Amino acid sequence: MSKVHALAPMTMQEEEVRALLEALHLEHAVHVTFQIGARLMVPDFFLPKLDAVIECWRSESRRGVALGWAERNALYVNLKFRRLKAVRPGVRCLGLAEFPQVDVESLRSVVGAVMEDADFMAYSMEEFGSVVRELGGV
Repeated sequence: MSKVHALAPMTMQEEEVRALLEALHLEHAVHVTFQIGARLMVPDFFLPKLDAVIECWRSESRRGVALGWAERNALYVNLKFRRLKAVRPGVRCLGLAEFPQVDVESLRSVVGAVMEDADFMAYSMEEFGSVVRELGGV
């Protein structure tokens, strides 16, 4: 793990996640870089005391487009989680996928099917808050 990656701006969703983490008084860093072989990986958040990373993604696209994008992005995020776990055993990986135009069961079915290396997945900010509270013992 190295310094915060200052060049990556925060999305509106990441701002919401940061506000939640701050409200729960959970120590966190945004866009911290991890060296994985010759590559750098930059998760959205790192919670050092919990040894956990968070990746989040959201789309307002209509259902069909959103589900395709959700699946492709989930595959990418899962690969990041797998690579991080290979060099940092014990790290916990949490994903937040929000797609308001898609029913939660369809989203769970499509995204959940490819998120084998996620320790926790949430599909709404409310569900995410519950998972983070449990993870952090809050």
